[in-house]
Amino acid sequence: MHNHRNTGNLLCRNGGVSGGGRVVIRNSFALCVYAVIAFLVLSNTPLTAQDIYIYAEDNFTIRSVRFEGNNSFSDAVLRDVVGIEKSPSRFTSWLNTKVSAKLGRQPNYFDVIQVGEDLARLKVFYEGNGFFNVSIDTSLAINFDQQRVRFAFRIDEGERWIIRNITYKGLDAIDSLTLQKIYEKPEIEIDIPYQIDLVEREFQRILDVLYNNGYAKAAIDSVNVEFPRHEPEASVIMSFTPGEQFAFGDIQVNIEEDRGHSVSPEIIYRMLEYKTGDTYSLANRSMSERNLNRLGIFESAKIDIRIPSSDDTTRVIPSIVNLRLRSKHEITPEILVNDENNAFNIGLGVGYSNRNFLGGARILTLRSRFRVQSVQELQLVRVLNENGWRDPSLLGAIDIGLEVRQPYIFTTRTSGRWGVSYILEKHPYVQYTLLRNRIGVNHQYSSTTYGILEWTLERVSPRTLDDEIPPEEIDRQLPPDRRFEEPQFNSIIAFTLQRDRTDDVFSPTQGFFHSGTIEEGGVLPVLFSYLGEHLPYSQYIKTTFTGRWYFPLDIRRNHILGLKLKAGYATLYSKDNDTPIPIHRRFFAGGSGSVRGWKSRQLGPVDERDRPIGGMAIIEGNIESRINIVRNLGEFPIDFNKLWGVLFLDFGNVWEYGSDIRPQEIALATGFGLRYNTLIGPMRIDFGFKLYDPDQPAHRQWLFDRPFFKDIAIHFGIGHAF
Repeated sequence: MHNHRNTGNLLCRNGGVSGGGRVVIRNSFALCVYAVIAFLVLSNTPLTAQDIYIYAEDNFTIRSVRFEGNNSFSDAVLRDVVGIEKSPSRFTSWLNTKVSAKLGRQPNYFDVIQVGEDLARLKVFYEGNGFFNVSIDTSLAINFDQQRVRFAFRIDEGERWIIRNITYKGLDAIDSLTLQKIYEKPEIEIDIPYQIDLVEREFQRILDVLYNNGYAKAAIDSVNVEFPRHEPEASVIMSFTPGEQFAFGDIQVNIEEDRGHSVSPEIIYRMLEYKTGDTYSLANRSMSERNLNRLGIFESAKIDIRIPSSDDTTRVIPSIVNLRLRSKHEITPEILVNDENNAFNIGLGVGYSNRNFLGGARILTLRSRFRVQSVQELQLVRVLNENGWRDPSLLGAIDIGLEVRQPYIFTTRTSGRWGVSYILEKHPYVQYTLLRNRIGVNHQYSSTTYGILEWTLERVSPRTLDDEIPPEEIDRQLPPDRRFEEPQFNSIIAFTLQRDRTDDVFSPTQGFFHSGTIEEGGVLPVLFSYLGEHLPYSQYIKTTFTGRWYFPLDIRRNHILGLKLKAGYATLYSKDNDTPIPIHRRFFAGGSGSVRGWKSRQLGPVDERDRPIGGMAIIEGNIESRINIVRNLGEFPIDFNKLWGVLFLDFGNVWEYGSDIRPQEIALATGFGLRYNTLIGPMRIDFGFKLYDPDQPAHRQWLFDRPFFKDIAIHFGIGHAF
């Protein structure tokens, strides 16, 4: 492979290249030097024994970038270290260069200087992970006809150094309690491979311990790593200057603006995690700021401190709490978009907020909302001209409510709320009216763990919207297993424990979310029998567990694997009371956040008229692969970096009773979808197919036994499916 060009320009020769290759560089002696350096570095270049000419203005696109000998780190990890990368596809490059600079991506050209910088980066990376004898070479294959190169880093990692000793200096003068905390949970231990990231996390951890125990001026002087000549062992030595120990001084409250109400200083002091005289703690100062912002009555809350200078002999740190109030009264129009009931809902609402209601930083909220569910299936002409409200395609709810939120109960980590609401909810062929009174207490155990205790009193009145049965005949025509459609009065106590370790609220890429709920219904009517004298009530226990897990499959997090598992079980516990669980508290499956081959609530038990009635046991799971496969297409007409493709496999079902669960009745669904990231979360569309339908005859249960597009379910939504 060769290409001869006659030229009178400056010629550089490199006898190290196989075949006595020559490099011709135009116009600049510096470029000639760079070329010589390049071919000295790339001494393993597999070229032919022909004269080779490379011109400085020639653009050689990078066909591939490989790594060889990287036994300890994947190619994906190393690609994140270097700057050189494979050129995008010809199509995306053509879009960028020929159509619009906003489309596609520019081609990546081979750059000798970039290679030199990447060699240095790789060496730093390997040495930072304990490979101090690493040797990195390169190889290059050039295709002159197509103006392309194939490039490879050839790595000889060598032996990895192990940490044998850790020494902390300068901490002798600190108090014994702080010293004990420093040694409690170290980030690094002996006999583990050396990693500079662990060393950095360790000295930052020690600084945090010092900052949170009064040593506001703490600093790290040096971090030294000693390596014996003949042994792959490392000794880490960290030197600190903790300085003096400080306490919180005077606290000044500064409210910048009066917005029609005033806040008692006692409330502000209550939300602070420190008081005058307490040992200074950076963490307590930050937590205090979060407590104040969480109240909801301030536009901003910030705590400023003044650490004494070196000439100041005082050991106290005064603080100023700067606050900006929000308006006391506010009316807010709402546009609703959510996935309630595993279906796409849109609606309108209006809310009124009274902040600092009756003092104490309480917030009174009045709200009225109307939403329509599964708009894509609404038969508007039929609703307006034929059936009206009774039409089964018209689904939705009206919600009118009042809530008072108490920001603290006993401690700043515990808050409470009380609310009453009227809810009219419409499902196919049935509607029910709820009058609800709810008292709740939230407690924050840690930054990631929350507990919620709720007590709900509610009266539910179902009504069948079926012209074949007059409303006055509904109750006495219901068979025994349909009595959950009778009016009920229920007292429900529920406790939920949640732990959220995901990295993002809207689009998590790593971490997990766990939630468990136990719910009991029926205690209050038993204790006060006259409450249930005229209305039946259910006595039941219900438990639900939900887990979500997210795993990035590449370093740049362009491919995410999401997993979800949900299991629930409910049972009646009284031998003398067979009133079933109210229909709105039964389990349902199918829909945009459930098994997506089925529409909302369409998977599971049905009555004699094929209307969904839910069940008392559920098993449900989702596996979803989210990948940003078109990120190289640019930003016109949309930003393709925000567009994701999804493949999913869902499984699950609902059973009338737990004893009815059968593995062969677990439904399967598969499909694909698109996501587009917005400020309020990803906009979503999914196309689901019934892969395995246990309700079909044996010869029609699998997808391949039926017309492929016959049972497609299309789901819209805001936010990911889970």
